[in-house]
Amino acid sequence: MYNLFRFIVRYYVLLLFILLELFSFYLIYQNNGYNQTAYASVANGINGKIYNTYGNVAGYFYLNRTNDSLAQENIRLRMALLESKLDNRVVKGEESDSSKKFVQKYTYTHARVSYATVNRPVNFIYLDKGTKHGIKKQMGVISPNGIVGQVVSVTENYAAVLTIISKDFRVSAKFKKNDYFGNLHWSGTNPHVAALEEIPKHVPVKVGDTLVTSGYSQLFPRNVMVGIIKKVDAQAEKNFLDIEVKLSTDFGNLTHVYVINNMYKQELVTLDTLTGIKPKP
Repeated sequence: MYNLFRFIVRYYVLLLFILLELFSFYLIYQNNGYNQTAYASVANGINGKIYNTYGNVAGYFYLNRTNDSLAQENIRLRMALLESKLDNRVVKGEESDSSKKFVQKYTYTHARVSYATVNRPVNFIYLDKGTKHGIKKQMGVISPNGIVGQVVSVTENYAAVLTIISKDFRVSAKFKKNDYFGNLHWSGTNPHVAALEEIPKHVPVKVGDTLVTSGYSQLFPRNVMVGIIKKVDAQAEKNFLDIEVKLSTDFGNLTHVYVINNMYKQELVTLDTLTGIKPKP
């Protein structure tokens, strides 16, 4: 207390000056509308930055919840598409049983990517879902932007997916505009580009055409995005076109995927066994 008293006595002139200055600023603010407006503008700007920062921080913590909600909504939308249904109508003569025209053929499970490779001859991604979530081997996997690959290994909580940017992966794809289809495979160099084979020269193909899944696969429904035609070359000594495809899925920036369950796949496997046809992706 004594030290405080000594401090006040020693610096009373400076302290009195500061108090008078503060009182002067108060009087100026109280009696000048322009200064009040300027102060309010500055204060609002500072408060706005504080609230914006708070909103960004809060938004970050709620981001996972928002992403999960969007993923579930995407699943509901995909399941509602006709591509995810099976035509169940039974026609007898001129009559048909239309009580249940379409039944669900494909269901989807949302998963996050926990690991990925893009620069190897054979590339994989790991998912944070496994057998306890209903994931099985030989299920197809797609992203919000297009096809991804096929589940090849599963544990209780994780799954490994062989991606389409692997040297031995083949998938049936067609042109959206005319339904001509061929086999898509990766060239082994650029993770953004694949090749489309077995398209005859007479098929009208141009750069910018859209490529989607054909629906002939056990893994993917029809009309799932594959990519855009990047280059077309017709060589005289070949019967088929050389076509480069820019893949719609960016494997270097893959975070969310959907694992596809074909509920009627076993019937197709049975047919393959009976006919001796080797199953294709």
